[in-house]
Amino acid sequence: MIRRGLIIPPGACETPTKTVTDLLDDFTRSVLGTNSKYCAGSISREHLVKYLPATQEELPVRRMSDSYDTAIIPLGSDISMREKYMTFHKTIRIGRLLEDLDVFAVTLCYKHILNPNQPADISVSPYSIVTACVDQMDISHVPLRYDTDIRLRGHVTWVGKSSFEASMEVDQIDKDSNEWNTVTNARFVMVSRDSMNKGSAIVNKLVAETDEEKALFRKGEENKERRAKMQTTSLFRKPPSEQERLIIHEQFLRTIDWKSMSFKSRIKPANCVWMADAKLKNMILCQPENRNRFNKIFGGFLMRLAVELAWANGYVYCKSLPTLVHVDDILFRKPVEIGSLLYFSSQVVYTQGHYVMVRVSAEVVQPEDGTHDLTNVFHFTLKTDSLAPEVIPRTYQEAMMFLDGRRHFIDTEHDLSDPPVAKL
Repeated sequence: MIRRGLIIPPGACETPTKTVTDLLDDFTRSVLGTNSKYCAGSISREHLVKYLPATQEELPVRRMSDSYDTAIIPLGSDISMREKYMTFHKTIRIGRLLEDLDVFAVTLCYKHILNPNQPADISVSPYSIVTACVDQMDISHVPLRYDTDIRLRGHVTWVGKSSFEASMEVDQIDKDSNEWNTVTNARFVMVSRDSMNKGSAIVNKLVAETDEEKALFRKGEENKERRAKMQTTSLFRKPPSEQERLIIHEQFLRTIDWKSMSFKSRIKPANCVWMADAKLKNMILCQPENRNRFNKIFGGFLMRLAVELAWANGYVYCKSLPTLVHVDDILFRKPVEIGSLLYFSSQVVYTQGHYVMVRVSAEVVQPEDGTHDLTNVFHFTLKTDSLAPEVIPRTYQEAMMFLDGRRHFIDTEHDLSDPPVAKL
């Protein structure tokens, strides 16, 4: 279900002239002061740290309209770009949209910042804005066309001391009515770091003036509290609830071989799949081509790889083309360095009716000692036309993944009321 969550400033351009490519070029040149050529090693930005404020009181208060921006993906006129975004069944690759939204969210946060400590003759920002998580992304039942322009627009809707919530909408032009229709909305949480990316950096406060703006800001506070509660009640910290324990025990009873009455002998119920048989894996070597402007691997690129692996996993699991209907709780725990061996593991963790919850983890592998370092966790909800096979855990570890997937599904279930038809 797509819910409008933006405040459009009066006089805002209905059809933007700036493309996403223009947006990235302008951002790179005017904010970061770097070019697009790869240079091995870190870019020296230590001299910029002195321009960062010590308190929020040093910075002017900002409004939501200050960060508003819009850009277009010109699929209607740019044929070479169209091929980049088009799937094999002629819809839009959601992974490409995630890449664009990641860049767009960063630029919105930079627009929010106004730092009087920075001299006028120095355009390079002392801030480093990085993605902390994708809080949610709802995908409409309206099919995304591969040959029609797409519009991105958004602004900052909540600010803490060194963090932001950037809310964005994805619209597509209707060829018959020539009007823009909202097909996707997304909420990214970004954090502000110093110019060396070694510590947090204080940003401007956000003032909410109208009732609509106050509602958006309150929603941002609620989202922050919800994420904090999810961390404190995580299965990594607390045991399952009584209801969850009963669910796992019921699944255990369903898989017992009653003839042998053995704990070791298990029988898979009809139309079910063992969780161990519902996974898909991939490994990539991170090349400079996929870096961001701080010489780390671009977060949008990681999201694209993860969502396409999750979709492929759902395709293999359901034996039919699935639909991506929801993205939530994508966590960026650590930056990924250029040259890393990155190991993606996709796992179906929960199913209900036509819906499949897929969890993807990304880990940097050290070949010398075989250690794995978790960098990212992704959660995707897929839908199939037919009933999905039920996934069944066998081990305690799998049972915890099942319960975690169930929790994520319950949190997003209210957003799944529209019957989606657009394939990934």
